[in-house]
Amino acid sequence: MKRILSANFGRPRVAAIFSLVLLFTAGVSSTSMAAAGGVDAVLVMDSSGSMAKNDPGKLRVPAARMFMSLLGGEDRIGLISFSDNGYPVLHLTTPATDTNARILASADKVSSKGVYTNLYAALSKGIEMLEREGKEGQERMLVLMSDGRMDVGNSDEDWTLTQKLQGELLQAARDKGIKVYTIAFTEASDIELLKQVAKETGALFKLARSDQDLHDVFSAIFESAKDPDMLPIEGGEFMVDGSIEEVTIVASKEREDVRIYLQSPDGRKLGAENADDKLKWFLSHHFDMITLSKPEQGAWKLLFTGGRNRAYIVTNMTLNYNPQQPSLIAGEGMVLESWLEQDGKLLDKEAVLTNTRFQMEIQDPNGATTRFDLFDRGETGDKKPADGVYANTLSYENAGSYQIRIIAKGETFQRQKTVHFEIAPVPAGVAKPDREEQAEPEPEPEPDKAAAEPAAGPEVSLEEDSEQQAQPEKKKDVNLGLVAAVFMGINLLLGAIGFAVWWILRKRKKTDNADADDEAS
Repeated sequence: MKRILSANFGRPRVAAIFSLVLLFTAGVSSTSMAAAGGVDAVLVMDSSGSMAKNDPGKLRVPAARMFMSLLGGEDRIGLISFSDNGYPVLHLTTPATDTNARILASADKVSSKGVYTNLYAALSKGIEMLEREGKEGQERMLVLMSDGRMDVGNSDEDWTLTQKLQGELLQAARDKGIKVYTIAFTEASDIELLKQVAKETGALFKLARSDQDLHDVFSAIFESAKDPDMLPIEGGEFMVDGSIEEVTIVASKEREDVRIYLQSPDGRKLGAENADDKLKWFLSHHFDMITLSKPEQGAWKLLFTGGRNRAYIVTNMTLNYNPQQPSLIAGEGMVLESWLEQDGKLLDKEAVLTNTRFQMEIQDPNGATTRFDLFDRGETGDKKPADGVYANTLSYENAGSYQIRIIAKGETFQRQKTVHFEIAPVPAGVAKPDREEQAEPEPEPEPDKAAAEPAAGPEVSLEEDSEQQAQPEKKKDVNLGLVAAVFMGINLLLGAIGFAVWWILRKRKKTDNADADDEAS
């Protein structure tokens, strides 16, 4: 059952701090990957000489290995290295006990010795591998990473190949249903071209400003492509319930010399040295990847981590959302909805949902976040009250890259979905949609007020609270022309008054002098 979430937090008006419209890329789909059963993914990695400077520690290798490790038994992974041409390193292979070592070793074969950066050949070889080796029913995707621009040693040929890439090659990818996720490794990359490739194939573009960002970038691409179920991590803590079969944690480090530990619900401190059949621990310079099989129920905690952590889970109780809408632009509104499923069926048990709170946390391109509640009250975009589907209406105006975390928190469980999306600018010559009723972020509750509320219920929405608190007046835009005109008018008026005073005093002086002359005569 799918419905539309509405994030109207009470009185639908967008807070001035946020003006953005949610645009979900076509690559962000909570059901498409699951329906297909798996994905055929090909990493297309730049091996030009400039990578030795931009990625001296070859951190793209552990980041790529992390991505490979996150894929499941229903997926297949391939790898192509490119410089002057594209060179297959790993043909599409299913992760398994007897293939994992070969899959991970393939990432080490990507060098930084190439002379040129042939983006056309890179994309062409990736499409060719998927076309030749792709399996029926699998989603198809490429992950293209480059730190440069089209360069084959001849500027005319560069232009010709770029035109062919933007034309026939992109059309071929679209015709074959291939999503091309792109990574610009530096701002010197051809960012506009990489953005175009991702957008036109319904995928995601990410900029890795440094090699240390790569594991976050690959995590975002994995989340967009596979839409995994996750656990929210706050203050390093995450809650494991009995329905979770496996947890895979990607824990970031602030420095290379930091050692990350994991504290179990019974207080045990676990590290990489404790790895066994139930605890797998992959170490790297800027992140650790930890997998727990059949984890103990209760509160787990990451120790000495630098934040930006993720916990992916295998479970039969999942969090879903709707819509997956790729065409929103700045100024348009949308209704978003979310619900829980157990064993593939809508979870609408009152005993569970009464104590469950649904929220969204939106992160803007600057890293600022705002949280919103979702409601099941037959309002704020929700179609039917008390049916287990929670909704709210969103409408924002600024273009850019955003992330949204959809979170459900119950008494004994927590779930999260992370969605990465773009806000498209309003096309030139098109008027912005009218901003009518839009969402406000929910204010943080006062401590005593939170304590007074029943544990089962969410915080009071703005709609409910608006009768008790006066709404702040809307700030008006400043008209600089009007300000200048008023300023000039005031100056002219003061000048006129000054002249009048001077003229009156001068006239009075003349009159006094004339009277004195008359008295003297």
